[in-house]
Amino acid sequence: MNVKVDEPTIVIIVGISGDLAKRKLLPAIHNIDTAGLLPDKFRIVGVSRRELTKAEVLPAKGVGAVGEKLEMYCMDLTQVADYHKLAQHLDTIEHTFGAKAQRLFYLSVPPQVTNSVVEMLGHSGVLKHPNTKLLLEKPFGTDLASAEELVANLKKYCDETQLYRIDHYLAKEMAQNLIMFRGGNSLIKDTWSKDYIESITVYASETIGIEGRAEFYERTGALRDFVQSHLLQLASLVLMDLPDINKWHDIPTHRLQALQALEAPRDIAHDVIRGQYVGYRQEVDNPDSQVETYVSLRVYSRDPRWEGVPITLTTGKALAARTTEIRICYRKGAAAHANELVLRIQPHEGVTLRFWIKHPGYDHEMQPLPLVLAYDNHFSGLPAAYERVFVDAMRSDHTLFTTSDEVLASWRVLAPIQQTWDMNNKELVLYEPGQEPRV
Repeated sequence: MNVKVDEPTIVIIVGISGDLAKRKLLPAIHNIDTAGLLPDKFRIVGVSRRELTKAEVLPAKGVGAVGEKLEMYCMDLTQVADYHKLAQHLDTIEHTFGAKAQRLFYLSVPPQVTNSVVEMLGHSGVLKHPNTKLLLEKPFGTDLASAEELVANLKKYCDETQLYRIDHYLAKEMAQNLIMFRGGNSLIKDTWSKDYIESITVYASETIGIEGRAEFYERTGALRDFVQSHLLQLASLVLMDLPDINKWHDIPTHRLQALQALEAPRDIAHDVIRGQYVGYRQEVDNPDSQVETYVSLRVYSRDPRWEGVPITLTTGKALAARTTEIRICYRKGAAAHANELVLRIQPHEGVTLRFWIKHPGYDHEMQPLPLVLAYDNHFSGLPAAYERVFVDAMRSDHTLFTTSDEVLASWRVLAPIQQTWDMNNKELVLYEPGQEPRV
């Protein structure tokens, strides 16, 4: 049963004029409101660098009463005095509530601006207000050194309990259900180890290219953009020990242990594929670009339960289909064929288990058939990832948010790859849009 948030709440969206707020954040708050989960005393403060009206930031439709809960606030993000004024404004809102409120600062700003905004929030003392929370979008650094610097900087101004690093893939319904699926079904739970599983693949593909994000992608690439966050986090849900039934708050700790047990690829030249789709260099107007739009790497875990099981992480743009899924290939053993379990994260969340059966007829020919559980056939109105992000942050539930130690652990897995690429910037494997790279 969904439980309404009771605590008075102010959500401060820094960067309200951006595309993320209009497409995702405000619609998510609207849906939470429609579900009756917002507290009675609730306000959105949209912060921007220039004077804006509500009409300029609200989506054309689908926000209902959210517009009434929104107020615009203009300030200079580089001036500490303006942060003091913002704090006074939030105090005024609390006065109208007649009660103290939790304050959720959602930084919807470019990555290069995030650190300076955090410093200003810290220097001004805004983050010291009781029950203040900081919601941060990825990327969390560009390599291990920058991530360590960001973590150290955050620790100057706030506690880990105040931080909510958003990986919206962890907030997707199927990702959340993975833990319940593993622990709640004896067939799955009792066969979730190297004794029964031959390989694990976490796969995320997109049909689109970079869609006008040339500057961002030239600085980032697929390894930083997708593997460090989404794919490694999904892998940790597969590999981690299950928490006790009444200790779901331990999930981040178990994810961390799974990440810390991962080894970097043993032979980077052999275990890592680095690709770029044909036409990318023209899109970014850089004929010498070595930025990867596709990466596939094989890692292993030191956890005795997964010893010897290859874990493949693959992501790419301009591929044949848009999908994110986890594939579990079972060992063949004494059987004629191996079974495969597919956990689809998006689109069309669900579970597919591929069985081998006898083809009808007089011979003994076998064929694979899928046993499919599609969420769409059983549930409607699944909450979007950003809805879960806001609700859990308001409830102070850190389960679906990435900790500082998890961020650093994931960068440590990828550090040898980045170092090798920096030293040996070999030619990429080029692939035609709609096709996987051939190596």
